[in-house]
Amino acid sequence: MEQLFTEISPQPFAAASLGQVYQARLIPSGKLVAVKVQRPGVRVPVEFDLFILRKLTDFAKTLLKLNTDLTECC
Repeated sequence: MEQLFTEISPQPFAAASLGQVYQARLIPSGKLVAVKVQRPGVRVPVEFDLFILRKLTDFAKTLLKLNTDLTECC
């Protein structure tokens, strides 16, 4: 990060469930930019949620006798 930014805000100025956004200043231009950082440990819960969603779509496909591949959307 030291090679890209002269400074980065100590606190995020925006946040979401999957990440946080910090303000930073680029070294070459001095331009202020937004830097999105993924929250630590978010990958495992998201993968688990997708696993459950795939299982539910398989169940719905069987129960409703659908001739489609619902799991392809997930």
